[in-house]
Amino acid sequence: MSERSNSFAGIRRMAVEGKWFNPANLLTALRVALAPVIILLLMADTQLISAVSNSTLAGIVFVIAALTDKVDGYYARRYDAVTRLGQFLDPLADKLLMIPVLITLSCLGLLPWWAVTVVVLRELLISGIRFVGARRGITFPASWSGKVKMFSQVVVVGVLIFFPGSAHSIWMQTLVYFMVAITAYSGIEYIFRARREIFGPPSSDVKTP
Repeated sequence: MSERSNSFAGIRRMAVEGKWFNPANLLTALRVALAPVIILLLMADTQLISAVSNSTLAGIVFVIAALTDKVDGYYARRYDAVTRLGQFLDPLADKLLMIPVLITLSCLGLLPWWAVTVVVLRELLISGIRFVGARRGITFPASWSGKVKMFSQVVVVGVLIFFPGSAHSIWMQTLVYFMVAITAYSGIEYIFRARREIFGPPSSDVKTP
């Protein structure tokens, strides 16, 4: 109980001191806020702008949202604005952007349900691991597989939004299979990292000969 209180107290302290209020974290929040805009554009029955299709508008908004992931990280490193809260929220924002959009594309018949299910289960599992790690003061920087996973998801979603007619092509299905494979692999990698760094024995308990 005291551990949870200390965790919440730390978050409150950061909010009061204003450490969380920086451009990097605001860009992270923007990434989450743009997800509903993308979904509404994809699901809209009427064309909002006569000269541009809704899917093209959704694609433009998605590209902007995806770019914030790079910009907020660059700003945080360039201006020494890296915070523990930002390290926790940044991967969470990725999930809050990608999962709803992937589900929407599946509802539109552009992505198979099994592929979306694998992605959602992986993201929920890793979010739980990150939450447990954050409560214990342990952060999980993105691994190479996690970065490739995110890049593959962005590519698949971006192509499907801009070119929905390619959904059932062989090359698009190949991309989807690759996305699912690297997503599953990165999830397994995180599980082993969590087992070692969170649930493993403390280093002080390890006896040296």
